[in-house]
Amino acid sequence: MRFSILAVIAVAAVAAADSKAPPEKPALPPVDPAAQKLLDAVEKGSDRKAAVDALIKDGGAYVDSLGSYLARTHTASVDDRRKVLVAINAQVPDKNGHFVTPERKSTKEEKADDDLDWMAGLLKLDPATPGIGEVIADDAAIRALSASHDIHAAQLLFDAAFGDETIIYRDEMGRYLRKMEPYCEPALIVESQGKNYDRKRYATYQLERLDRQEPGKALYSAIGDEALTIAILDAFKATHHREAVHAVWSKVNADSPRVRAAARAAWMAYVTGPPPPPAPRKKLQLAGGKLTKKEKPLWLTYRELADNELRKTSNELLHTDYPIVDPTLDDRDAEWTHEKKVDPIDLEGVSKQLFEYYDGERAKKDAESWTTAKALADKGDLAGATAALDRLLVTNPDRPQRADMAKIYFAAAKKLEGDKKWAEASAAYSKANGLDPKGDKAGDALAAYHYTLGKALEAQGKDGGPDFRKAVALRPDYAPAKSAAHEAEMRGKPVWMLYLAGAAAAVALALLGVAMMRRRA
Repeated sequence: MRFSILAVIAVAAVAAADSKAPPEKPALPPVDPAAQKLLDAVEKGSDRKAAVDALIKDGGAYVDSLGSYLARTHTASVDDRRKVLVAINAQVPDKNGHFVTPERKSTKEEKADDDLDWMAGLLKLDPATPGIGEVIADDAAIRALSASHDIHAAQLLFDAAFGDETIIYRDEMGRYLRKMEPYCEPALIVESQGKNYDRKRYATYQLERLDRQEPGKALYSAIGDEALTIAILDAFKATHHREAVHAVWSKVNADSPRVRAAARAAWMAYVTGPPPPPAPRKKLQLAGGKLTKKEKPLWLTYRELADNELRKTSNELLHTDYPIVDPTLDDRDAEWTHEKKVDPIDLEGVSKQLFEYYDGERAKKDAESWTTAKALADKGDLAGATAALDRLLVTNPDRPQRADMAKIYFAAAKKLEGDKKWAEASAAYSKANGLDPKGDKAGDALAAYHYTLGKALEAQGKDGGPDFRKAVALRPDYAPAKSAAHEAEMRGKPVWMLYLAGAAAAVALALLGVAMMRRRA
């Protein structure tokens, strides 16, 4: 019996330890031979500085390979590589990732830390130093991952900061994670919300250094980058980031359809599924120093925050009358029960109602914008009409009026072509073809696109011949394109060939004259 109890305790301890461990990562792919060649030049080549520069310049094409390279089993021992770093006065953590000096530093110390250049010190060391080649190659790989500005590269860097072979580079990892801001944010957000204490602490520290621990600031830093915005929203969705509830809601009506869809998916993750764990409770201190008799929740869960967000927005836009109560702000000495004092609402249903409201308002606004653009075109103001259409299409190119829009762009392109504004005409013809690629004017638009593009290239002193020939291939009866193609071909021939052609023509005319004279005789 005693053995069984101990066995159960041991199994429970292992399970508890496993619950705190980070999720297993998929196996990294083998290093690409082209990437290995660049890395070998850094590790073993004679001109390491040039090799480092080449790796940083081209390494963005080999992100996964660089991650695999860092995670490899090194030839030099950790102790030898640690001695290399100590020789350049780098901060090196122990095997548990702890630094000798406190990680929290003054602003001046943090600035000096950011400006520290390991590579400069490494390249000055004796090339025969044990482990020096691998340390320089590892540091170059870290810098190349950072310079790639690849969102996935940030996760590879973060994982390397906790690898047995690469934990000694943790200070450099942090520095280069911060240098790739804002592309490091999705990985740091996910890790800052994890269950592993060390990884969570490290990620939170990096976000604090960047002043991006506040979700709204993280989203703001991604403005103009749709892919990064979506990655940050996906990070909030994956982690149910409690403080990000309001930030996510602010994007559910974003102009970009893809951002809007990502924000709504993240929002639905907040309001559906199993309930979140309840917030810890504590007796609150009242005026005069007394404590409440009953314990109160210290904060709202992400679902309660979403509940309040929906109530406020629904009251404002749909004119409902949902009461809003925050138990964390209620310091009365009485029991507070959310379910008793406030009737629950259908979180999923209210979310969809608000989404439908936003979509309806957007459709009305878009219809008004289309009507305005059409009216401008009917008046002959094609420049104003296409400018209005550009504003519509930049937010959502999948419009029901695409065929009619194509006609406006085609007419505008014709006018621009007549005014010899070749580059503008080419762009307008391209839009006309792209909006209605199977329409009656699609072939003409594509041929005219190539013709006007060729003329635009000629105006810049470049060869427009290939585009002129493409236009003729698309429309064999396209006279201006045929003429332009012929002229471009003649300009491309050597001068002696032109003289020869002229001489041949003169000879032909002379022979023709002789023949005519003989006929008369």
